Amino acid sequence: ASIKLLLSDVTSVAAALGGAEEERLNGIVAALESLVAPLQGGERGERRQQLEAKLQAQLEALHREMAGEGDAEACGSCYGAAPDGSCCNTCDDVRAAYRKKRWGMPPMSSIPQCAREERRRAVSHDGGEGCNLYGTLEVARVTGTLTLAPVSLVHAPKSLLALALPTSRQQATEPGRFNVTHQIKKLSFGRDFPGQQSPLDGAWTHSPGGAAVARYFLKVVPTTYEFLSGEALHSSQYSTTQHFKELGPDSALTPSVQFTFELTPLRVSKREERGGSLLVFLTRSAAVIGGLFTVAGIVDSAWYHSSRHLIKMRQGKAA
Repeated sequence: ASIKLLLSDVTSVAAALGGAEEERLNGIVAALESLVAPLQGGERGERRQQLEAKLQAQLEALHREMAGEGDAEACGSCYGAAPDGSCCNTCDDVRAAYRKKRWGMPPMSSIPQCAREERRRAVSHDGGEGCNLYGTLEVARVTGTLTLAPVSLVHAPKSLLALALPTSRQQATEPGRFNVTHQIKKLSFGRDFPGQQSPLDGAWTHSPGGAAVARYFLKVVPTTYEFLSGEALHSSQYSTTQHFKELGPDSALTPSVQFTFELTPLRVSKREERGGSLLVFLTRSAAVIGGLFTVAGIVDSAWYHSSRHLIKMRQGKAA
């Protein structure tokens, strides 16, 4: 299942890149799928070793391609902006050649050298991608929403410490890099009490296309738990429903994970109670033991009378 998710993510990235990069990535994905199928089918022996070696080679090619190193050439083309025999191996070389020729620069995505360097920057930008969020948050007892989304922190003048800009103010490529695949280790409202089970603990959501909006709608029920000592713990339980929407490259929505919570007017009370005193335990034990003796007596009596009746029947036939 993990390799299928990986290939699905690569296909989504390839569709976003377009052009020759998309063709190369799709070719590698097709080759990987053709190798994975027989391996999953149970190939053994020398044939399996050959397939694994080819699979390793294709994975390395995929890694180089995703890092922007798969299409590097010994002498890159200058696309007519420089004399024959000139090499433009970097995006800056292509820009310099176009400036010297006084030509208008085409879109960066259409120049392989520039697209390759952009992917390298993306890999550097996303190095160690992912984050862990933990902590507590005080919320009012009204309906609200907790949103996790990418923002840009811009330092403002001394009168303002900082200003959080929405993703729409960032570069167009930034939102697509925000993959909302996530796992919720633990989410609770209030302190934990014995026997509490939260439906989102351990929940995992995968976003094949990367950018998406994942929304959780929580119904929070205030709960009071009373211990044997008389101490009361005020906490909450909740139920949840989920909505997931993938975002395309032209979507105006911001990729995010949202938790919308609503407190109900009801309250649940739970109380610890003792099973009973020692006297009650002894009384119940005596009743159980007495019942066993009574049943044993009934069985013994039935067995005795049945045996006597059978003996008399045999004696009558003998006479």
